[in-house]
Amino acid sequence: MSMKRSARNCIMLLAIFGIALAASHPAAMRAQEPSKTAAAPAPQAQDNGTGIVPPGVTLTPAMPAAGAPRPFHFPQAATKTLPNGLRVFVVSDHDVPSVAAQLVILSAGNLKDPKGMPGIAKMTADMLTQGTQKRSAQDIAGAIDFVGGSLDASASNDSTTVALSVVKKDLSTGLDLMSDVLLHPAFSADELDRQRQQLLSNLTVQYSDPEYLASLVFGRVLYGDSGYGLPDDGTPATVKKFDRTQLLKFHDTNYAPNQSLLAFAGDITPDEAFAAAEKYFGTWQKLEVAAVAPPAAPAVQGLHIWLIDKPDAVQTQIRAGKLGIRRNDPNYIPVAVMNRIFGGGYNSRLNTEVRVKKGYTYGANSSFNPHRYAGSFGVSTYTRTAVTVQATKLVVDLIDQMSKGDVTPKELAFARDYLAGVYPIQSETAEQVAQRVLVVAAYNLPADYNSTYPDKIRAVTTDQVNQMAEKYLSAKDLDIVLAGNVSAFRDELKKQFPDAKYEEIPFDQVDVLAPDLRLPKSASASSVPSRN
Repeated sequence: MSMKRSARNCIMLLAIFGIALAASHPAAMRAQEPSKTAAAPAPQAQDNGTGIVPPGVTLTPAMPAAGAPRPFHFPQAATKTLPNGLRVFVVSDHDVPSVAAQLVILSAGNLKDPKGMPGIAKMTADMLTQGTQKRSAQDIAGAIDFVGGSLDASASNDSTTVALSVVKKDLSTGLDLMSDVLLHPAFSADELDRQRQQLLSNLTVQYSDPEYLASLVFGRVLYGDSGYGLPDDGTPATVKKFDRTQLLKFHDTNYAPNQSLLAFAGDITPDEAFAAAEKYFGTWQKLEVAAVAPPAAPAVQGLHIWLIDKPDAVQTQIRAGKLGIRRNDPNYIPVAVMNRIFGGGYNSRLNTEVRVKKGYTYGANSSFNPHRYAGSFGVSTYTRTAVTVQATKLVVDLIDQMSKGDVTPKELAFARDYLAGVYPIQSETAEQVAQRVLVVAAYNLPADYNSTYPDKIRAVTTDQVNQMAEKYLSAKDLDIVLAGNVSAFRDELKKQFPDAKYEEIPFDQVDVLAPDLRLPKSASASSVPSRN
């Protein structure tokens, strides 16, 4: 007898046995039949996992409700000021085997760039890890890689940051490297030339990208000639002028311990951290550093539209906004909630209308970018050329609608739940904790800012959000930058915004350092324009 026939016989025997068993126990069979008087069970959402919804069943998409708030305890920082003025903060967490150390120099941001030479602060920071008086760039990279750590330096608008992360047993090695690159950079000509060539290559690509240039022009028209509105990297023209003497001068006149903050977080005690700070940074000499003049950025009046013409573009980059708030503004928290509702997330009003409903773009967002002395509000998106005017009009209309104060309780609840809920998740690693401690110190925020932030977010009211929208989102005064094929939408745009002031600049003639954002005529007449 074959195996297949044997299997069939076994199945038949089991079936016969089952029928006989059911006949001998009729009550059991009746129990399995649906009762004619009892309510029928609710139909399943899917038919045996096929994805087919049974008749009479309606699936309603619904986002799960937020869970109950959990207690959040941000760790307290121990603090000490060294004799040279360096302020040290320590947050101990012995559950992790690593230590993060971040040092922020408040007097060495892009705002301190020499006039007409943006990019010096950033290049100085970038060069710190590219060689010291006793170590080459390869020595530094090899030493930190050998212990599985990281050592980075970067400059932002308001400061320069040197960041270290290592396991506890290699902390002395990491701090020795960190102090060496900070205090004894070589700024060698060879390394500077290599960095300059790499940066020029990157800028060549970026200056051909409408997305990059639109953002660059937008920052410039918002802040005027303030350092906040100039390119962090510099321009091709300024980068070519960078030399070792400029970097040394910037370092020696702006890198000061009495203008700096150092935070340790992770597997380290306060006593260990204070001793390490004294050992590796105690000899850093105090300096008298010139104060930064707060930027006198002109506030936009009316609607001002800047057209950056790139005839071969198939998309239009759109930027719209105005000046905003400083980081330590008392309105920062309600403004953060308001922006989350308007354009600070995928399900925000802005992205829902521009992307989800209209399909004009793959993404649209808004943000408040607060700095120490000033800040800005901006909308960023892009669209195909054919619907440039419709997309721009929709953005302006949404800003105007939001400014009229019509936020709903549902929108408010979602924004508060998200911002308060994500804050603890973004405060878990040693690096994140150190950074949050430094933000409080750098911007003179209340000492309990980090521990009370979720509660303050949850306490924001509908009235507060509406007030912030009315105060900061008026659509009557906006700067708008459109970079794309201007001839395809210029006429329609002017019909839609007849009262706006217009400036039009060819894409290859933009000069972000010029008062009118245009290359000089002599340069524009050249066959190969010198891009600034």
